[in-house]
Amino acid sequence: MTSRRNFIRTGAAGLTAVSFGSPYLKLMSTASAQEPVKGGHLTAAMILEPASLDPIFGNAPGLDRCAYNLFNENLVFQDEQGQFRPWLAESWELAEDGLSYTFKLRPGVMFQDGTPFDAEAVKFNLERSSSEEVNSRARQYMTDFASVEVIDPLTAKVNLQRPSGPFLTVLANAAGSMVSPTAVQERGADFARSPIGTGPFIITGWAAGKIDGERFDGYWGKPAYLDKVSVRTISSTAVKLVELKSGTVQIGDVVQVKDIPEIEADPNLTPIDTIRVITSYISFNNQAAPFKDNIHLRKAVAHAINREAIEKAISRGEGGVMAGFDPPASQTYGPDLVGHSYDPELAAEEFKLANHADPLTLLVIQRDPDTQIAQLVQAMCKAVGIDLRIQVLERLAWVERVLNYDYELGVLRAAPPDPDPDMTYSQFYGRTANNDYSGIKNPEIWDMIDAARALSDMEERRKIYIAIQQMILDNYWQTYMFWRPQKEVARIELHNFEREYNGAWYYNNMWLSDA
Repeated sequence: MTSRRNFIRTGAAGLTAVSFGSPYLKLMSTASAQEPVKGGHLTAAMILEPASLDPIFGNAPGLDRCAYNLFNENLVFQDEQGQFRPWLAESWELAEDGLSYTFKLRPGVMFQDGTPFDAEAVKFNLERSSSEEVNSRARQYMTDFASVEVIDPLTAKVNLQRPSGPFLTVLANAAGSMVSPTAVQERGADFARSPIGTGPFIITGWAAGKIDGERFDGYWGKPAYLDKVSVRTISSTAVKLVELKSGTVQIGDVVQVKDIPEIEADPNLTPIDTIRVITSYISFNNQAAPFKDNIHLRKAVAHAINREAIEKAISRGEGGVMAGFDPPASQTYGPDLVGHSYDPELAAEEFKLANHADPLTLLVIQRDPDTQIAQLVQAMCKAVGIDLRIQVLERLAWVERVLNYDYELGVLRAAPPDPDPDMTYSQFYGRTANNDYSGIKNPEIWDMIDAARALSDMEERRKIYIAIQQMILDNYWQTYMFWRPQKEVARIELHNFEREYNGAWYYNNMWLSDA
């Protein structure tokens, strides 16, 4: 089996038919030698609540799919090693010119409302993801998509505008989600709360920060072991740990490094390493005063920040300082990037040159440890004469303000690496970026992202992404701080824990036993 990187490189040169075995592959497991037990109600805790249960309108890639994977499936599955596996497509072939994929679909698959899953459904979904009129968040990843030809009911030919290194990854994530065309058309706006897919669980409710799913007995594949799954939103790590310890939650995402010793000391809990990390950085609003036309003010804040001190306080030396946007775990990490130094004297000089007397307001989400990071940045700015105020908001209110450029500067986080670097750079800096928190909107960067997307050689793409990072650093449009490990925690009753390459949980094979 080729690696993900080699798969993409081979694909651009012309790939013959690809067909693998069963999609039910154990990716990572806490399983014992016990036989799986059917039944039970799994409760999972996520740090964020999805903005929508319509997968193409999610705003937290990877995290959102922890809910979407209950009901939603894709043509291909990208496993935790980055390899592509069959899912709703049994096999696929990339044309020699790299301009089309032909997918052979799995026969006998039905959506949960009885609508057949066929080539017409593939056409409907990919055209919907890319539609300017629909204008979904996933559209930013579909810039290379051209059209779908229905060859026969079980054969769909997906045409591209240009060769595309990341396109299979796109199909394995939000933009490639397969939902019922009938339900989309009949339910309208209600589809976002009561979606229909081909997956092993059917959504039965979403209220008060809890999404409920029940096993779908008409599922095309091996039926799930679990009777029910509830995905709860618990933003506080302390509350999450209380629930895990009590047994009311069996798996939780994103716990703090400081909590790991407590988790390891509990015989009922198991800490789980992930392939992803969490990065923290500051974004300036480059679309409005006071930062838009004042690089001295941006420099003043950037050089006031002691990144090593913040990393030690928050991740206790388990993480590291970042020069650029990407941490060492990323394929596009740039070890030679020239980042922003901690230089209080320079920060004070730049603040004088900025000629800005009014207080600045730092917008932060009410979650761990972002509020602590904001307080540390506030104290560091004060030391060089900058009056920095903190405004704390719930996440959705924060997103509304920042994406509409109704802010001055904010604390942000990301969870790299994404399944493909284009999913990061298109999302944050591309022509159709939907998470353009900084408002950079730079045509040169747009062209660079387009050029990288058209390449298959990851090393050549990496050079472009590193150049983009250096351009952002040189202009002080953002300033990067540190990364920390992204760890999760599960109770010992949970078996066959699995995930996708994007980090999302995959529930098909999970089961619960007595503690």
